[in-house]
Amino acid sequence: MATEIFTDAWAQKWNDSINDNENYKKAATKWEGAIAMQMMPDAGMGIPEERIVIADLWHGDCRGARAASPADLEEAPYLIKAKPSAWKSVLSGKTDPIVGLMGGKLKLAKGSLFALLPFAKAAKELVQSAINVDTDFPEGWE
Repeated sequence: MATEIFTDAWAQKWNDSINDNENYKKAATKWEGAIAMQMMPDAGMGIPEERIVIADLWHGDCRGARAASPADLEEAPYLIKAKPSAWKSVLSGKTDPIVGLMGGKLKLAKGSLFALLPFAKAAKELVQSAINVDTDFPEGWE
């Protein structure tokens, strides 16, 4: 059953998908700390207010993922922001997350790209885990 993107239910399915991803486990053995993904508002795409999901990552495991508030972002060493159209491109596999960050489609609003680069493979697997979630997009995304 499809779950609407960047909701609490979606984040919980993303958590399960991360923990089922053996490639992520191998690539993220040294990753410590949370990563947050923020979708900027776009009323035309059915997102009237921002949506944020956060994943608590620890040495290849996801200890939990959920919808988050702006106040939750203080605990996350990494925050990636983008418009809904950019997230759709990433989650459909059309845009590589690192290329998206380098090209400005995605914005690393918190954290260092230099510190994230050694985890490029892990980041790609996080995105693959998100792609594997059966995602429902709001009206206006098609």
